Amino acid sequence: MSASSPLPLERQGQGLGRRLMQAAEDLARSRGKAAIELQTRVELTANHAAFARLGFHETDRTAHDGHDRPTSVTMRKTIL
Repeated sequence: MSASSPLPLERQGQGLGRRLMQAAEDLARSRGKAAIELQTRVELTANHAAFARLGFHETDRTAHDGHDRPTSVTMRKTIL
C-alpha cells in the first residue's frame, strides 16, 4: 500500500477508485443531491490531484482539534 491509497500497489491504477467514486455520485444523484463533498488530509497531495481529475475542486482547508494549521482539505463536485 502507498501512504495515500488504501489499495495494495498491484491493485492501483485499475480504475477501482474511479468506479467507487462514480457509484457514490450515482447514489447521491438518485437521492436528489446537487453535489458531493469529501475531505482528505493536507499532506496527501496525490489524492488532491486524483480528486481534481475526477472533477472535484478545493473549497476549504480546516484544522482538526488541537492543531494550529490546516490538516484537512475539503473538495466538492457538482453532479446535477
